Amino acid sequence: MDALTYEDLIMLINGAKASRERLVILHHNLHGLYMYLTNKEFQSAYQNASYAYVDGMPIIWFGKVAGFRVNKEHRITFLDCFDLILSESQSRNWRVFYLGSTPEVLDRGLTILREKYPRLALRGRDGYFSKSGSESDEVIDEINSFCPDILFVGMGMPTQELWLANYRDKIRAAAILTSGATLDYVTGHAYRPPAWVGNLGLYGVCRMFSDPMRLWRRYLVEPTVVAWYLLPGVLRQRFASRRRGAEVGTLRL
Repeated sequence: MDALTYEDLIMLINGAKASRERLVILHHNLHGLYMYLTNKEFQSAYQNASYAYVDGMPIIWFGKVAGFRVNKEHRITFLDCFDLILSESQSRNWRVFYLGSTPEVLDRGLTILREKYPRLALRGRDGYFSKSGSESDEVIDEINSFCPDILFVGMGMPTQELWLANYRDKIRAAAILTSGATLDYVTGHAYRPPAWVGNLGLYGVCRMFSDPMRLWRRYLVEPTVVAWYLLPGVLRQRFASRRRGAEVGTLRL
């Protein structure tokens, strides 16, 4: 994981646009860490990514325990980040393609975003297609024909990461970012807890109570597994960091 700020993220995208270097930028929360620890294909996708930023205060807490100089400014909430990137894209004439969501949510989401950013070159495609074979190739042709500077892939973990791992080399976009259910929040199809909840590390608790049947395992079982795996390494890192001085940068938990 990389301890990035919102400003760092914009700088990386701007650099990729200028150099035409393809960046794949993923994010980690506790659910992502759980899958990283239990799914080899998912782990490989992250190992081959350009960057993975932190999207969850519990991971910042892990970093602090490990001795890193990280704080809440290194937690990037993608919904806030999404608006920031779109605003920058409009002002810098970046072209944006959004891949994901149901056809209904996509259409409504694109309408909302076009009203909010009327000068933004924006196109989208829903996420309901075969994730292998000719249908995926057709989707990539559609993306590439638009010549996007930024591609958002919002198909949920782990589908979006595994699909990108297989097709990233075929995609012609400067920066590719995973975006989960972002348009569901934009359109009001999903509940978004208040910002202060996330700052306290209680985002998952609020989400679980909003949809307990679907999310109880993610927020009650998976964090326990992550802590069991990571705490010994975190504590070893803390003792090592005390000897060499605290650092900020890549969090190797």
